[in-house]
Amino acid sequence: MSSQTETVTVAELKSLLADPAARIQLHDVLGEEALRTIDAIGNADCEGYDECLRAYESAAAGLTKLLVTGAYFANCADHDKALAHAVRLLANRIPYASSGHGTVINLAHHVTLLAIYAVAFGAAAADRIDPLARIIGTVRAEEDDRIGRVTYLVNCAQLRRADEAPIQTSLRLWMTLRSITDEFVPKTTEDALFDALLDEIEYLLGVTHGRDTAEGTGPVGYGAIQVLATRVAPDRLVRRNLDLLIAHDAFQSVDEFYICRERYNKAYAAEARV
Repeated sequence: MSSQTETVTVAELKSLLADPAARIQLHDVLGEEALRTIDAIGNADCEGYDECLRAYESAAAGLTKLLVTGAYFANCADHDKALAHAVRLLANRIPYASSGHGTVINLAHHVTLLAIYAVAFGAAAADRIDPLARIIGTVRAEEDDRIGRVTYLVNCAQLRRADEAPIQTSLRLWMTLRSITDEFVPKTTEDALFDALLDEIEYLLGVTHGRDTAEGTGPVGYGAIQVLATRVAPDRLVRRNLDLLIAHDAFQSVDEFYICRERYNKAYAAEARV
């Protein structure tokens, strides 16, 4: 295994995942990698929004790859807990602030969102979203002396730049994660598989957003454009895993899910018509 001053490799991570006796070591390795990422972000030599965005994404690239891999091969609660622990460290080492426009995430928070999506892609590709459900339901962070779910605090439709056009979060996530997920989401001619997973993950994170605010107020991702073509919201992941999501407190009940879904779908359809 690599020393604590070195980044763990994907091969080493796979070995830990394959060893039932390595659950504590897995937890420590992912936690150390998250802390290294936080230090690298804090020490990034960059100026301006776009330059720092690229620098932070580069600093998080190693951890992001490990989280995609870990989520894909995770097969038990101990694995899920280790992945959630890494996201929890990212979420709670950076302060959050609010404004009249709601929660403002700085670029360091974008790294937390990247980490969540990395877990989501690996989990969705493996057809086992337990790690993502655990993150949605259990990982909390502090905002203005209030504790909220991390997926509420960092999820957003746009990355706002001062005096410049905002960056669509969906498109930035697509650009950053596509190459990292190649092993688990094979490229096709139109890359329809990756696009479909992105739509489904965005929808899941959006529809569960209502637990911390009013139902239906979650960010609407780029996948909303698919509604016009199919007239069907990309809710496959949610429908297939509803019991799991309720068990992890993403929803309190089936009834609450129906309320959140109905109101979110209206917002989704409205965005698609813009």
